[in-house]
Parts: sequence; C-alpha cells; structure tokens
Amino acid sequence: MLHLGSYCTQLDHGVKHRDGTQLSHLVALDGKHAPQLLDWLDRPDRGPARADRALDQPSPTYAAQFRRTLQKDGPWADIATNHVWALVALHPPVNPLTGQLHGQVDAVFAYQKQHDAVTALYRWLIDARDLPTGWALPLLYVVCRDLRKVAEQADQQLLANGHKATRLEDASRLLQKCFSCCLNDRASDMMASRKMGTYYLASLLFKTYFRLNSTALCKNIIRGINAADLPPLTAFPRAHRVAYTYYMAVFAFLREDYPQAERGFVEALGMTHRKMKRNIELILDYLIPLLLVRGVFPSPKLLARSARHETLYEPFVRAVRSGDFAAYERQLEVAQKRLMARGTYLVVERAREGAVRGLLKKAWVLEGKPARMSIERFRSYYNAAQALGLEEDVRLGRVRRDEVERRKKGGEIDGEEMECLLANMIYKGLLKGYISHAHQLVVLSKDKPFPWYPPYRNKGEAFMRERAERETRERQRVVEPAGAAAGAATATAP
Repeated sequence: MLHLGSYCTQLDHGVKHRDGTQLSHLVALDGKHAPQLLDWLDRPDRGPARADRALDQPSPTYAAQFRRTLQKDGPWADIATNHVWALVALHPPVNPLTGQLHGQVDAVFAYQKQHDAVTALYRWLIDARDLPTGWALPLLYVVCRDLRKVAEQADQQLLANGHKATRLEDASRLLQKCFSCCLNDRASDMMASRKMGTYYLASLLFKTYFRLNSTALCKNIIRGINAADLPPLTAFPRAHRVAYTYYMAVFAFLREDYPQAERGFVEALGMTHRKMKRNIELILDYLIPLLLVRGVFPSPKLLARSARHETLYEPFVRAVRSGDFAAYERQLEVAQKRLMARGTYLVVERAREGAVRGLLKKAWVLEGKPARMSIERFRSYYNAAQALGLEEDVRLGRVRRDEVERRKKGGEIDGEEMECLLANMIYKGLLKGYISHAHQLVVLSKDKPFPWYPPYRNKGEAFMRERAERETRERQRVVEPAGAAAGAATATAP
C-alpha cells in the first residue's frame, strides 16, 4: 500500500532533482505504484474520501493534496491528478468477498484524463523556451505511450457500444504536436535538448498511423526529420534507432519497395540484442518473406532465432529447394491466417515462383540439359507434379479419393498457359532464353539458363569466384538421359 503523501513526496523529489526517469515510473499506467496507490484509495478508514474511487466526483480529494504539495511553477499537480484519475477509471474497485468489480472499466474517461495529462506536459515544454527540458523526455515518452494504448482501449469500448471510434485519431494529433515540440527545440546543448526524443516520437507516430491505415501521413514525419538539424542517427539511443529503422522498413514494405525494406530489416536485425525475442520475431515477420520472394533461402542460423518462424517457413524453404510447388501451396493454405495477420500473405504467395522455377530446372536436368526444350515437355512435368501433389493431399486426408480425377482435370494447364508461365519466368529473370512460338520451343541460354539469385549479403569476391567456378563445372557435367540410364542398368543385370 502506497500512502498518497509518500507518492506526493516521490513526485516532488523527482521534479526538484529533474529526474525524468523517476517521474516516468511514477506516472506510468502500468507502474508498480498503481495497485498500491489504488489500495490506499480503497482503505475503509478513509470515510467519505473513498468517494475518490467514483468517476463522477468533480474534484477528488487527492487533487487538492497534489496542488498543496507539488511545485506551483509547473504542470506537475495536473499531471498527477489526471494520472490517478485515469488509474481509477481503468481499475474499478473489487469486492473482497465476491471478487466482482464495483462498476465498469471506463477507457473513454481514462483516455480523456490521459489526454489532459499529456496536454499539460506539452504546454509546459512549449512555454519553457529558455529552460533546458531534455531531462523530462523519459516522462514524455511514458505519457505519450500510455496515451496511444488507452486510445486503442477507448476505441474498442466505443465500437462495442455502437459508437464511432475516434480516440486514436484524436491521440495522433496530440502526438504530432509532441513530435514537433521535440523536433523544433532550439536548445544550444544538443545532447540535453528535446531533439533527442525525435526518433522515439516518430516511431510512436508510425505505429499509430499504421493502426489507423493512414500510412500517407508517415511522409510528413520523414520530411520533417530530413529537413531538421539533428545529430547523426548513431548519437541516439540504440532502442530509438532500432524502432525507427524497423518502422521505416515497414513503410517501404507497404509501398512495395522491397529492396529498401529488406535493407532496413537487415539493419534493424543487426542492431537488435539477441535477448529481445519479441523484436526479433517482428523483424523476421517481414524479412523472411522478402528473402523468399527474392529467391534467397533463409539460413538455418536466421530461422533458428525464432522457433515460431522456423516451424512456419521451413516447409516453404523445403518446397522451393525441391521444386515442389504443390507442397508450397499446401503450406500456404495452412499458414494463410497467420500470414494475413501480418500482411505478408501476398508476398509469400508470389514467392511460389521459386518452387515453379525449381521444377522447371529439374525437368531440364532430367532431359539432359538440352539447348532447346519443347513447351509440351515442360507442361508434362508441371502436370505430373500437380498430380503428385493431389496424391499427397489424399494421403493427408485433405482431399477425398473420388475428387482426385475432377481436380486433376481442373488443375492441369494446357500449352498456352504453359507458354504464358514460361514467358513470365523469362520476363522476371528466373529463366534465361526465349520462346519460339512457331516451333513451340524454349531456346535456353548457353550461359546459366537458370541463374542464381544474388546472395543474402555480400560475401566477398572469393565466394563469388568459387560459386562461378562451381556453376561452370555443373554446366560441363554430362547428364545421361533417363532412358539411356535404364538401358545400361538392364544390360548389366545378371
């Protein structure tokens, strides 16, 4: 139990010593002080003061105590009062005998009080132009973070009651003001300036805009940062750099600028501590699909960083390696909900082309690596793989036996569809050569008809030289046709 007087003393100590970290702990909605302070408000010996737990009180008793105890030349009494009011709204009293709540959680009321607390702090930061206020940044981080969280809860409550959800959008406008307050600070000491909070507020706004599906507003944040006189990104805390780099990569991903997105996710992953499992998983949610769509296999070391991603993506990797596009489609159906939840389903679906490319290369190898190969031969291999996939579905119980023939006919492709598929593979650089439509032939390039993809990262000239030599040896290797191999086996049989 935390006595209100002790709470006031701790707040006053943090203000007098400009200890923003201590103040941030004391005004966090999920702080350790919250249940202890609420227990004190529930004390039976408080008498009429227990009405402080009701939301309809225009002036709770703790507001007067905050005004008497805390410094008068700042927003501290208002921040503390609104903070406790928000706690009361989010945590109704509990009957100790039945364990039931006396009242309902009112997230809308809590949001309004949290909004008032952030507004009070923002006005103080704006008015204190000649005073160093960088020490209050930890406090600003916490109240803005809690504002966004409570706004989401308030919107859920409004939707449940049949009202329009507007609180998160309203919160974004106040967060934008706080961002500008940090970005435009003119303090001479840059390291003690509010500018050091720019990237934290930018990341918080990115997260808010993504939730609101207002990604176009992210451009305003980026333009403001690019035009501002900020220290280099390396001068900011690592947590801020990782978050900003991650959200910039997500923004690039949503614009379908996949090369830029991949570079951003790789950079963010390199800066993330190995113990931050949740952050690593959030990065891998996007990075692995981007690697797959580029035709790069995620390394076992990369997949091992998250057991969930290893289970989810290992079947995709095996399917691409073996050229089994039917297995790829099965795993795509299994993982559909999880991929759609992260917004990466379409990217993983596009990566199916890698499995088709693997099948075409297998067909070319089995035919003896000819310089020309008919479209009909490619089509027969494709339809055979489709039929094998249906048999596997029957074995797994996903398809009834009596549906196999019908699905075979519906899944088989004709010559025109196969020619279109091959043309797309050539256009996307997955196959080198050209199609002779008149002769229904694919004329394959003599130099790497199935080129390798660029590596995940630059591994140096020695690696690239060794890989080129290995490919040359592969091209020079003579592959016997399947019929010749069978005849040789028959001739040597006793």
